[in-house]
Amino acid sequence: MDKDGDGKQNTADMTQFVQTLLQQMQNRFQTMSDSIVSKNILFAYLFIKIL
Repeated sequence: MDKDGDGKQNTADMTQFVQTLLQQMQNRFQTMSDSIVSKNILFAYLFIKIL
């Protein structure tokens, strides 16, 4: 096999893996952020309603 071609394929595979991993992390952080924001909005609404 062509070692240079194998190296390029390994690099491409690793790049794709890292990009996928980063996208998954971004999605999870976005989900957590959305959850926190919605809870804070609900808390503020309930707090104002009590006043």
